[in-house]
Amino acid sequence: MTHVPSTIIAVTTEDDRHAMVIDRAARLAIETNATVILYDLDADMGLLESLLPTAWSGDGEEEQFGDRLDPSDLEAAGRSALADQVRVIRAAGIEAFGWLPPKADADALVEYATRQGAALVLVSTDDAALIDALHSTLPQALKAAKATKGRRGNRPAPVGRIRVEAVAPS
Repeated sequence: MTHVPSTIIAVTTEDDRHAMVIDRAARLAIETNATVILYDLDADMGLLESLLPTAWSGDGEEEQFGDRLDPSDLEAAGRSALADQVRVIRAAGIEAFGWLPPKADADALVEYATRQGAALVLVSTDDAALIDALHSTLPQALKAAKATKGRRGNRPAPVGRIRVEAVAPS
């Protein structure tokens, strides 16, 4: 039996290179009533910069944003193109958000997907290096999650449910 995702993470960028990934996420979300989170690869500004407040920001700034950003949060972070992508998905009646990862690599993506309870991560076939890294990272993350399973109240490790799907551009 195929697991129906309640949260889908679609890896995207500010331009239209990943339109097919977003379209696939929206189609699946309509079919399964899932939430879509657009994960912005362009948000990685390097070690010393972040689009969102960090632990080193002024008092209270880090709490201003959660783990799922709505269009107004994305606008405030200077990501209007991503905010528009979220608005388009929401206009189709889908619950949608964006995320601006401080580091856009496979480890950060798996960690974020796990925290969000995502069962599906959609990645463009143009991002082959990221797909390969995800296929390497997921088994390691699952092994680590199983090692801590007893300390988490015997709940199944959510990382074990994460599936990666490669989406070809049009």
